[in-house]
Amino acid sequence: MENWGIILNFLLIGGLMFIAKILKTKVPVLNRIVIPTALLGGFIGLVISLVFAPIIIGKETFFNLDELESIVYHALAIGFIALALKREPSKIKKKIWSTGMLITSTYALQAVIGILLFLAFFAQDNFIGSGMLVALGFGQGPGLAMSIGNTWTDQLKGFGGDLGASYAFLGFVFGGTVGVTLINIISRRKGTLKPKSYDEESSSKVTIEVDTIKEISLLDGLTTQMIIISIIYGLVYLTLYVAEIGLGALAGTGEQIFGLLKGFNFIIGILYALVYKNILKAFEKRGRNVRFITNNYMLSNIASIAFNIMIAGAVLSITLEFLNDYGIQLFVTAILAGLVTMVYLRYMTKRVYPGYQDEYFIGLFGMLTGVASTGLALLKGIDQNLETPVAEEMVLGSGTAISMALPLFVILFLPSLTLNSGRTAMWNLISLFGCLLYIGILVTILLIRGRRGVNV
Repeated sequence: MENWGIILNFLLIGGLMFIAKILKTKVPVLNRIVIPTALLGGFIGLVISLVFAPIIIGKETFFNLDELESIVYHALAIGFIALALKREPSKIKKKIWSTGMLITSTYALQAVIGILLFLAFFAQDNFIGSGMLVALGFGQGPGLAMSIGNTWTDQLKGFGGDLGASYAFLGFVFGGTVGVTLINIISRRKGTLKPKSYDEESSSKVTIEVDTIKEISLLDGLTTQMIIISIIYGLVYLTLYVAEIGLGALAGTGEQIFGLLKGFNFIIGILYALVYKNILKAFEKRGRNVRFITNNYMLSNIASIAFNIMIAGAVLSITLEFLNDYGIQLFVTAILAGLVTMVYLRYMTKRVYPGYQDEYFIGLFGMLTGVASTGLALLKGIDQNLETPVAEEMVLGSGTAISMALPLFVILFLPSLTLNSGRTAMWNLISLFGCLLYIGILVTILLIRGRRGVNV
């Protein structure tokens, strides 16, 4: 059975998500909260593993954690590459930049909460990344939080990935339960009917135009997209391979920089995908028909599959061994970060957006405690058919937030890059004040734009 290897993990993830889908459809309690099927499937597998694995096989889990971490690591990059390859119309409007700034400032605020709690209560014999990971878990989801957590695993007593995935899991739970409560409050205030259940079915329809019979083969379209993604991800591997050789000559610092690059494999993939898209656009300007090379419908489905596998795999990789060291910090930080995120978004959406304030608040709250699909699921609770512009602007705004968040990532990585400098306390404070300055600048711009009516 050695030939099955990592395939068993995919089979188990698929089976767990199938069970979760049935439970979400048939169990009323699960219908009334917003929880992704992949997350529920991962949680079911995690509970079964933690309860029965010690009894049956004498181990903490049934799963190969190294293989699961590899699946999450690569699924994150493949999903982002697929999204980056999609052809999108030029819809970057002033309001979308405001949404991007609000998203980015919330990342920074969540990081500040994690840093402050760390400095106040958990700084002894610990690394500040244990608090920073809440921003990655809440704001970016389990894949990135786990990936970056693994780059800090030596500083976090071997539990970096567990801590990142756990923050993301608690963020999903907080957003899915508190979000539904908020929807009920808003519905009662507006006098509208609250939803009886929350499903993941799309409210939009896809129209596929076929010019000739030969174009009906969806399999060929899927194969083409997978080949393109494989080539781009191959370039990511070559980049990291060359970087490892080049940085290997630098003792200490070189290893830390390479660890950072390795954790950001998805950003390298996005950059290569954008270069590829620009090459296609150059051919289009010369009159060449290359639009058939990328297929938005296929790319969306590939991204969805990759992210669902990533979410389930990240949850399954959680172990309980680290709770002895990080359990209290994990739960206190997650709850406080969730509450502050809720209050901050409510305050800012009232001042940034002249219309659809409730819709922006609910959608962004779900997205910034879970992922985009969580925000859209909550948004459909008060905008059932997604008739407002909020859904589109959330998705496009998250795209602009990636570029605006790059300086923030640099700030968050300062403590790990300067760990051997002997000035840990100073760099921790620099990171804290850097995040606060980042928030101050973005909030000031947002409030000015709100007063001037830029976001109308």
